[in-house]
Amino acid sequence: MAGYDPDASEVAFERMFERDKDALRSMGIPVETVLDVNGDVEGYVIRRQVTNEELNFDADELAVIALAAATWQTAVLEAPAITALRKIESISGDAPELRDFNDVRMTATDAALLPLMGALREQRVVTFDYRGGQDEQPVPRSLDPWGVIAHDGQWYLVGHDLDRGQRRTFRVSRIVGSVTVTARAIQHPRPAEVDLAEIVRGVNAEHPARARVLIKAGQGAQLRAANDGGGNPFQDVEISVAAISEDALISQLCSAGSGVVVLEPDAIRARVQSALSAIARQHGGAQR
Repeated sequence: MAGYDPDASEVAFERMFERDKDALRSMGIPVETVLDVNGDVEGYVIRRQVTNEELNFDADELAVIALAAATWQTAVLEAPAITALRKIESISGDAPELRDFNDVRMTATDAALLPLMGALREQRVVTFDYRGGQDEQPVPRSLDPWGVIAHDGQWYLVGHDLDRGQRRTFRVSRIVGSVTVTARAIQHPRPAEVDLAEIVRGVNAEHPARARVLIKAGQGAQLRAANDGGGNPFQDVEISVAAISEDALISQLCSAGSGVVVLEPDAIRARVQSALSAIARQHGGAQR
């Protein structure tokens, strides 16, 4: 069986076997224990679930499934992802082909996502080397992981930093080397009231970067939605935009282009203007 070392010791085999049974049960798959006449464990059974409900997906759901499979094309889950997609296609009809999503790829740094997701499932402490924006060299970190969130084109890891005794957020692309999933159970589980998406957006970040901006009428829909810029979308509005870091804030504001004007602070306005001018020069457009 794939994943089981044929030369592993009996203890190692039992440990892997127990891990896989727990993983199946955590996904809602019942694993039944079969006892013999003497009450000893004879084996384990996963019974075929009988249901009259057919598995059907609409076009949008199939597109999301295909996109998820395409994401893993160059990663270790490529074969299982494609196999799963083909099985779903055989039941639900045609789904978008993977070639429709050729620009979707996992980068080398995103390889950290696999062990991080495993640690989240098993609720284990993780360790890794991390180079922050101000660090000259990577710094060892030890973390109780709470979740992994995608935001503004980047993956972020949120959790309780065991060395610093505080909540911390890490950009996955800044992790240097591999992530180690330890055998230690997490000590500080995620509080029920914590919204990871808000933390990554900067709303509840430890040290958020903020700017006061003017969004022009009919512009900046994403910024309006993410930063409580409600009201009439066809009117000018001034709102406060927060992000987990200054770099993330600059990225958000630049993505809105000329539809957003930074009012304050001056340092953020200057960085946005510089970034947009560089983009215009790169693409042969006029500077603004």
